[in-house]
Amino acid sequence: METLIKFGTSGFRGVIADTFTFKTLIATIHAIADYVHAHPVNTPPKIMVGYDPRFMGDVFAAKVAEVLNTLGIDVLLTDRDTPTPVIAFYVIEHRLDGAINITASHNPPLYTGIKFTPSWGGPALLEETKQIEARANHYLESSLFRQKTAQRGTTDTIDPLPEYIGALEERVDFKAITKANLKVAIDPMHGAGRGYLASLCDRKRITYTSIHQDKDPYFGGRVPDPEGANLGELKKIMEDDTTIALGMATDGDADRFGIVDRGGRPVLPGYVLAVLSEYLLTARAFKGGIARSIATTHLIDRIARQHGREVYETPVGFKHIGKLLSQGKVFFGGEESGGLSITGHVPEKDGIIAGLLVLEAVAATNKSVSFLLEDVYKMVGTLYHERLDLQLDDGMLIRAKELITTPSMLITMFKPLSIDRTDGLRLLLEGGSWIMLRLSGTEPALRIYAEGRQQTETERYLSMVRSALGHA
Repeated sequence: METLIKFGTSGFRGVIADTFTFKTLIATIHAIADYVHAHPVNTPPKIMVGYDPRFMGDVFAAKVAEVLNTLGIDVLLTDRDTPTPVIAFYVIEHRLDGAINITASHNPPLYTGIKFTPSWGGPALLEETKQIEARANHYLESSLFRQKTAQRGTTDTIDPLPEYIGALEERVDFKAITKANLKVAIDPMHGAGRGYLASLCDRKRITYTSIHQDKDPYFGGRVPDPEGANLGELKKIMEDDTTIALGMATDGDADRFGIVDRGGRPVLPGYVLAVLSEYLLTARAFKGGIARSIATTHLIDRIARQHGREVYETPVGFKHIGKLLSQGKVFFGGEESGGLSITGHVPEKDGIIAGLLVLEAVAATNKSVSFLLEDVYKMVGTLYHERLDLQLDDGMLIRAKELITTPSMLITMFKPLSIDRTDGLRLLLEGGSWIMLRLSGTEPALRIYAEGRQQTETERYLSMVRSALGHA
């Protein structure tokens, strides 16, 4: 039988009524219940259940709560769509056995999915999801589900927003922000982050303008991914009002960030991570190293060396960075797809705190993000990072897999100094430049990453890889 339930870098996702159905949902929930019963924190176990604004999210979440109750698990069900990092915070703060969030994060509106957060508060690790995936597909194939327990669990409805916002007030320097008296723009992209940044701005009397605060399962007809053309309206607002110092966006479940600089200039996530690395090392007394995914800019490595800090390179997927945060090995971790977190917060990427930390850096230094990046370049030299996403049909998918598995053409073209297969294929080139190819874990797409010493060099690398793929 074909494996229908497959966990990628961040949960199980599928098209609603195709691969994501009540049948696959219930099989997965039974598998998660098995895992929780095998690794209990509480007696009976207690799980938080949330959802994002996608179609039938609240219905799926209610079904999850019902099934968990029949299996003897108590449930805390959110009273509205809720960000993944907020759920992670609540799991840690209340010592829960874990959480289930019905979300497909930044995927198109036709998708939904399941993210499982274990008791340690980060994204489920590979050894955890492999167990759940195998068990879920067994249930799906056999239709022999776990027996109902004699002691039925209970469901309570909660609002985690006030407690989470209170925690952010301790993790971000709002004194510096309010003193700078900056104006900001907010775009939650109709996602689960609606109201979070706005509530903080209201509490701290920060002047702001906001868009897309209403719930829309179609996300305004766009993909809820805070990058590129998806930030067009936020850019336009800031182009028209040059008094706005910073634009902050979050994705469908608010774990990813998007930053737009003064005047409507989007800033790539890797550059945001570099700027924050330097700012936090200079302004905060954090101890420990920095973690970044293998596909993230090496500017971070150069900055860390300047400060005598260790860099931990991880495979793609914030779970690897989250584990390092939870172990106290790093004070800051990020990935180029727009995820970051800091020590003392949650070992899960958080687009809400990301925007606030950038706002803090801008306020405390009285410099735009672009100027802060120029300061980084003056200190460690230039590197220009780009990512190109290619949607693949069946033929192109086969070609991409062949190129990653047998990269002889790429080796001839680039003459790499070394080859790394930690995650996909990365070729390290002369002078600190590199290229990387990696298949997406959640959709039929190829990610091509490149970093060169000049922008033209980076663009040339991307063009060469497209040529090798036969992609016009």
